[in-house]
Amino acid sequence: MADVDGYTCWLLTNFLSINPLLKDEALMNIFILDTDIQKCAQYHCDQHVVKMILESVQLLCTALNKKGFITPYKSTHSNHPSVLWVEESYDNFLWLKQLTLALNKEYKYRYNKEVDHKSIAALNEISHYSFPAIGLTAFPQAMPDNYKVDNDAVSAYRNFYIGDKSKFAKWTKRVVPKWFTEGL
Repeated sequence: MADVDGYTCWLLTNFLSINPLLKDEALMNIFILDTDIQKCAQYHCDQHVVKMILESVQLLCTALNKKGFITPYKSTHSNHPSVLWVEESYDNFLWLKQLTLALNKEYKYRYNKEVDHKSIAALNEISHYSFPAIGLTAFPQAMPDNYKVDNDAVSAYRNFYIGDKSKFAKWTKRVVPKWFTEGL
């Protein structure tokens, strides 16, 4: 098993080194599993409920840093499609902020936590910033092309979840989303 894992790591490292866009896509994302923010958060698997709170705050901070604001997190993946989307419109920023808060609520529910995820303190620090709003723009699809759906980020991210996340995805205290089980 160690040989397979070692080979998989080697293959991934070498593949991503020749395709930097996929490297960014592999490291950062916004899983648009529904346009309704509460449903979107509930559709995240357990692992993403935890991981995506930090990652979302990193995306928000990076977008603000690029605009000259001072944030608690250093910039990361500044040209990633998700960062570009967040900085494109304050409405995009607010959408991701609301998703982050919904994910935090989901985190507390699934894991019986009394306190917020640690990244919420950083989110609170940046909540007073604003920049020009042009409306909510089309969600990016930061994933391999075979999962993408023209003008439909929700279907694309559901495809991505089914095709790429099914090996580890589980939902504690939630019913597995119907779209997920039907897609397997």
